[in-house]
Amino acid sequence: MDLPEIYRGLFGLTDQSLIQRLTERGELRSVKKGHLLYREGERPTKLTFLLQGLLRGYFLDAGGRDITDCFAFEPGAPATACIALGEPATISIEALTDSLVLELPMSLVLELMEEHIELYRLYSGFLLDALRRHWEVKAAMYQYDAMERYRWFMQAYPNLCSHVSGKHIASFLGMTQVTLSRLRRTLREAGQLQAAEEE
Repeated sequence: MDLPEIYRGLFGLTDQSLIQRLTERGELRSVKKGHLLYREGERPTKLTFLLQGLLRGYFLDAGGRDITDCFAFEPGAPATACIALGEPATISIEALTDSLVLELPMSLVLELMEEHIELYRLYSGFLLDALRRHWEVKAAMYQYDAMERYRWFMQAYPNLCSHVSGKHIASFLGMTQVTLSRLRRTLREAGQLQAAEEE
């Protein structure tokens, strides 16, 4: 993959001096399934973007249980473990499949955001998308019953059902694996599971 083309095509950047500096310091990295990109509590030194594959963000609850917080599956998605850049990670992020990521030094990104409004606008857009997704998830958790939450998941995260374990999906949707299995069985018996997953 060509880094300048990634910056132009995937992120929509146009400033050539900005693209050149990002190209000089950016690094493409292949990560294996199960690799931990960020660990909760640590201060990230790099900013990571998903190019290919599937990532999961998670945290541990008071009882030490692994709770899935988010998924990244679209090319260009930022794999950020905190809201403000440079702060300690509030979640851990792991690769659920072999993946390809773009890594940029955090110090460089913070420096360039001060100099290039285009980069600051891109970051603001990422924040707005994350906030929108957060509220969608929150609304689903509190306004939908278990079946409605699972149907919402299949629409909001198309094709993830075949790549993400039932354990992680159940955790993300705030239900047990037993409940998720029962929902899937009900949909399968009604002949709706495959159709629902393909929507």
